[in-house]
Amino acid sequence: MKKSDLLTELEKKFDYLPKREVERTLEKVLQFFSSNLAKGNRIELRDFGTFVLKLRKERLGRNPATGEQIKIGQKYFVHFKPGKKLKELINEE
Repeated sequence: MKKSDLLTELEKKFDYLPKREVERTLEKVLQFFSSNLAKGNRIELRDFGTFVLKLRKERLGRNPATGEQIKIGQKYFVHFKPGKKLKELINEE
């Protein structure tokens, strides 16, 4: 699902709100998540899951075009751990 698909679904669900207001609210939520993750804070949504930052250490890699070894510096990435109810929901048969 893309951001535009999510926005369309939210506009349908909240049809009593102006479309611009739904879009503005979604932008604020995403901006809030992004800024908190950038500060190193974790985001926990009960029954859905948790977003945390993890550090990927420096390592050696290869340039796929030339095969030359290159040094890849350390960097942070966002890790998502699904909550118990989400795991149960996606594993239902």
